Amino acid sequence: VSRSGEVEETGLGAGVLDHPAKGIVWLANRLHQYGMRIEAGQEVLSGSFIRPVECRHGDTIHADFGPYGSVGLFFE
Repeated sequence: VSRSGEVEETGLGAGVLDHPAKGIVWLANRLHQYGMRIEAGQEVLSGSFIRPVECRHGDTIHADFGPYGSVGLFFE
């Protein structure tokens, strides 16, 4: 992830408990302790592999996801 041309953070999906699916398993087990569960159709975020990047007025953010594409944002 870069902000206004400067690299802010890099990471790999495996950086979340060594595999993104492990975060979902952890959540399911934790919810079970409280008699709850992940319901069919619910959207669940598996965790972030980078820290939050502060965005200010005028910043341009670019995130490259390799073969999956990239996204860019401009903050007005």
